[in-house]
Amino acid sequence: MSHADIGTRAGAGADAAVFPCTAEPVWAFADTITLLSQSWHVFQVVYDGHQPEYPGDFTSVEQTVDEVISYLKIHGVSRLGGAYGCSMGGACLTRMLALGEMPIDRAIIDGGITPYQLLYPVRKLLLWRDIVSFKMAANSRKILEAAFPPERFTPAGHDPKKEYDAMEVYLKTFSNRTIRNVFWSANNYALPKRSAKIGAKITYWYGDDEKKDRRRDIRFIKRYFPKARIHGIPKMAHAELVMVHPEKFCRYAEKFLTTQAEEI
Repeated sequence: MSHADIGTRAGAGADAAVFPCTAEPVWAFADTITLLSQSWHVFQVVYDGHQPEYPGDFTSVEQTVDEVISYLKIHGVSRLGGAYGCSMGGACLTRMLALGEMPIDRAIIDGGITPYQLLYPVRKLLLWRDIVSFKMAANSRKILEAAFPPERFTPAGHDPKKEYDAMEVYLKTFSNRTIRNVFWSANNYALPKRSAKIGAKITYWYGDDEKKDRRRDIRFIKRYFPKARIHGIPKMAHAELVMVHPEKFCRYAEKFLTTQAEEI
């Protein structure tokens, strides 16, 4: 992953890393990153295979985390004041925390994916289900809008037609290799049997509207990071808060990232 692939560093304050969800362009997080950068030096990770102007395919959560840690250290960052990861980004942050190679003060895992605890044949079947679902959404505006209704997933002040026109084009840029690797690695990435001893304060967020889908992940996080706080976000679906409601997201994030209390 090159310098450009890691993304940008902007803003003033302590260093923070943001691992976005997969299958979303950089511009989908622009409003949130702009607000967050008012208080933090933000490193926005851009995954391989996710921006057509950057060559290469996505390989794995493991490689992404290793390269992000290496990049941060090379650029003089020895500690992160905060870190945020959503969906596959939450998987990356989970591994980053578990390795303990980059100290992090506070970490938000938002609807983060945790590794399947299933037999290999079952995991392969789930992989093909995910690939087919992705390709159906990428090739059908009707399916895309049914899965992510424009009236719900268009930020205030944005034109839903322009947003979804751009998404249609964007989703078609994903290579078959990137699609396969994203869905395999995000659900099957490796973790140490036990997390490294870390001092990070961790919270796991989930939208109330996705609670049923996140039950397995919540159980895993409670077991793997026993001190992690679990926090439901009212009236939110998966990744909705960070992409659609930047002001509300920053209020929630700042409350956790800056408070001195044990709980938010």
